[in-house]
Amino acid sequence: METHTVETFSSAAAEVAPRSAIFRPWFTALMVTGLLMSAAGVPGNLLTIVAYLKHAQLRNPTNLLICSQTIGDLLTCLTGPIFFVLNYSEAGLVLASSYKYLCLIGLGTLMLSLQSSILNILALSTERFIAVFFPYDYYSWITETKVKIVVAVIWSSVLVINFLPFFGWDTWSPDGYCMATRVYSPIFSQFIYLLPCAICLLISAVQNILIGGMAAKKQRSVVPVAAQGNQESADDGAARKSQFKVTKMLLQVVGVFYISWMPQIITNVLLINPPISWRQNGIPEWYYVMNEWAKPAMMINAIANPFIYAFKNVHYRTAYFKILGIKTNEVEP
Repeated sequence: METHTVETFSSAAAEVAPRSAIFRPWFTALMVTGLLMSAAGVPGNLLTIVAYLKHAQLRNPTNLLICSQTIGDLLTCLTGPIFFVLNYSEAGLVLASSYKYLCLIGLGTLMLSLQSSILNILALSTERFIAVFFPYDYYSWITETKVKIVVAVIWSSVLVINFLPFFGWDTWSPDGYCMATRVYSPIFSQFIYLLPCAICLLISAVQNILIGGMAAKKQRSVVPVAAQGNQESADDGAARKSQFKVTKMLLQVVGVFYISWMPQIITNVLLINPPISWRQNGIPEWYYVMNEWAKPAMMINAIANPFIYAFKNVHYRTAYFKILGIKTNEVEP
């Protein structure tokens, strides 16, 4: 592929749109993919939020964190279409290049939702880390009141951070795409947004590696303990078995999160710190295409999570069935 920019604006859009905001032939397919994946994530996440609000058996600290993460996923699915239309359609490029605050609102709400997902994943990972490594302190450390405070801090933080560009911390100009690297100042992008997100992702990754190792080790001790004769040991074994099921479910949630986000994270590394040859000759077109197609892939996480909850947690599955009017006699094993 050619390494220079592919300039294929239609004549009508080219008269209004800036030269550097260039419409590429594959943008339409990318936009349609992004719109379809965004739409696919809405029903499941909305169902999960309604299930938490309507069914008392789901009201516990872990599920409060799951609900907070689900709100972030739903917000991503709702704001994603704005981003895809503004950046991958000819009309959207014209609008984003002409109206600063339309661009800031469209980009800011998406960035807010993505950052909330990262912080909620960290909160879920920390909650499971405590459950696995400090089981006897779990119920005193993880209370509903404390989790509500954590959730409030998460959403307050992302709101404050992502509203900063609206107060002049932006580099928007009518000559580029409505993307963070073009609209946000380098200091904001790298040190206020990206660096904290990278640290959260790193901490979460380390926690889940440790959780996975410890959970696998503890799995062998769940059945023998539960099988002992006295009732206290049986109850303790049942509680540990229940926690282990939740841990496995959330490990899958976090695993899907990293699988869907890693292509974008990895390709962005070279975009932020490109090789010298790329700085001199421009980013290769093939790499640019790969980076752009990694964006709709991030929606896989939001689409998959409700299915994981349904298959791995009988309480969520029962709540889903009741909301959808599906009769089931399933009970917790």
